[in-house]
Amino acid sequence: MYTFEAYYQEIVPNERLVYTYSLDQGEARMSVSIATIELQPTSEGTKLIFTEQGTFFDGHDTPEQREQGTKEMLDLLGKSLGESSADNFEIVSRRKLNAPRDLVYRAWTEPELLAQWWGPNGFTNTFHTFDLRPGGIWEFTMHGPNGADYPNRNVFHEIGPECIVLRHETRPNFILTATFEDADGGTEITFRQTFETEDDYTKLKPICEEANEQNLDRLGSVLKRISQ
Repeated sequence: MYTFEAYYQEIVPNERLVYTYSLDQGEARMSVSIATIELQPTSEGTKLIFTEQGTFFDGHDTPEQREQGTKEMLDLLGKSLGESSADNFEIVSRRKLNAPRDLVYRAWTEPELLAQWWGPNGFTNTFHTFDLRPGGIWEFTMHGPNGADYPNRNVFHEIGPECIVLRHETRPNFILTATFEDADGGTEITFRQTFETEDDYTKLKPICEEANEQNLDRLGSVLKRISQ
């Protein structure tokens, strides 16, 4: 029988995990290790860096065996995430912006700037509440070019210079995740819109794909203006 006993030493959400653990076989201690998992957003998804420093006792285990076992574990993780993502009703847009990441973050987090570009072409916004913190509410009315008003309510889940996550609580419900990555003197933004139901995803995918691209076009225009 194998016993794995671990203790988290550091948790930085969406960035890093550090834990120490011991591995025993029956009464015999096989190893003691410290493991660090780093998560880095990329244009293709997430880069995971796994670093382990271990002490192995009395020949019960070896670094080569541990490396092989870890590789198999990470392969299974990748397969599991791949199978899960097949069930996600997700629209993804990416754009390289010619502005530094801190300026892009400003355009997302300063309401007077955000109101200027949020939404597809021809739309304007009136913000009612903008509480920029995890659990904070963002309520606004989007005014369409046809004169119609569209109330919106969002709840922020995560706020940071590398990632903003919010839940759109007005139908249709979806999670919006925006990640920001330094790229060749500019910023690559990845815009993920994950719907809760297949029906919403299927109906709205053609509309949202075009609208999200227009949204990023408008963001680019605001960034160009404020960077001059």
